[in-house]
Order: sequence, then C-alpha cells, then structure tokens
Amino acid sequence: MKALAKEVRNREERDRLVEKYLPLVHHIVGRIGNRLPFLLEREDLFSAGVLGLIHAAESYDPGKGASFKTYAYTAVRGAVLDEIRRQDPLSRTTRERLKRLELECGRLCNELGRQPTNTELAEALDLAPEEVDRQWSAMHLAQVLSFDDAQEGTEGLRKEPASEAPSPEARVETEERIRRLESAIAGLPEQQRQVIVLYHYEGLRLREIGSLLGVTESRVSQILSKAMTVLRLQIEGSP
Repeated sequence: MKALAKEVRNREERDRLVEKYLPLVHHIVGRIGNRLPFLLEREDLFSAGVLGLIHAAESYDPGKGASFKTYAYTAVRGAVLDEIRRQDPLSRTTRERLKRLELECGRLCNELGRQPTNTELAEALDLAPEEVDRQWSAMHLAQVLSFDDAQEGTEGLRKEPASEAPSPEARVETEERIRRLESAIAGLPEQQRQVIVLYHYEGLRLREIGSLLGVTESRVSQILSKAMTVLRLQIEGSP
C-alpha cells in the first residue's frame, strides 16, 4: 500500500510539473520553429517537446542543484531538435555541399583578407550565384541543428546559473571565448552584425528581421548563415 501511495504521489507531482511548465514547450517550439527556413508540422514538434517535458518531470532530481525550469528547458529543447533531425530535412548530399561551401568560404577569407562575395564563391565553386544563395539558406538550418557555439553561448546567458560555481580556469576560458566572439561580431559588415544581434540577442524571428531591414525572410537566413560561418571560422582559427 505504501509503495502504491508513493507511486500515486509521484504521478501527481509529475502531472503538476507538466501542467505548470507546458507553456515552456510552446515557447521553445515557437522559438525554434519560427527560425527555421522550412516548414515542419508544428504539432509533431510540440508532441516531441511534451514528451521531453514528461521525461524531465519523471527524472528530475532536485538534489543535483539545477532548478526544474533549467532542467526541463534542456530536455524539451533537445527533444524538439531530435524530432527535427528525425525528419531528416537535410540530405547527405546537401550536407556535403554545405561543407564544401564552408571550406571554400574559409579559404577565400584567408586569401582575400575579407569575406568573399557570393559572386566570388560561385566562381570558386563553379556554381550559379543563385545556387550559392540557396546553399546559404540551407546552411542556416544546418547551424540550428548543429548547436553552433555562438548560439549555445547566447542561450546559456539566459539560463539560470548552476548552484556549483565554475572553476577559475573555466571562468577565464568562458570570458576569453566571449571576448573573441564579441571581437569577431564587431568586425562583421554592418548588415550581418545587425542580423546577428537581432536574431541571437533580441530573439526576433527571421520574418521580423526582414521587415525591419527591408529584405525577404530568405535573404535574412542567407545573411545570418554567412555571418555565423565566418564567425565560427574566425573563432576556431584564433589562438
């Protein structure tokens, strides 16, 4: 009887947490779904997020320090992104093309001492400029799915701190990464810098950014993906 009563209490606590934090699932699905340059069934993403929330409610251990909101955020976001990956929106061939684009962009950055134009990239890759534009749009999705460092760092600033303080070495490393990132962002062309700030720091959607800048949503995703690629190349290449 005691075991049954405990099981009932556990289910009631789980259901209470799920009901209380269900808006978090809506928030995460909206934030991720509205930033993707393609359409997925929103219901599928929401269902995956709810399952992630239920799992978080069942496995949460308050003795480990993190608040449930922080723990649930990670679980729900991971479940939603896993569902996007499961639907495989990027083929292997597309990923190979994007890798080639990224490598060529890095090579031309080093060779020219600046960001290459789409025309220069198109010539180097023997592609039409329109195809390079399409690849930059696809690159945005690949960056969302790969948890690029800049986005993870931005999301991390919004999460609640863990109860255990980081070591001095970890703090120095984090501060150095932030310094390099800020320096790299400052060196971007103005439009790319604006898009980075509006997207990652202000949390605006691609469509909203396009309205502010007077360009299409597709163009915003191209600008964003190119900026993120250049930032990653600069940060990974810095000492």
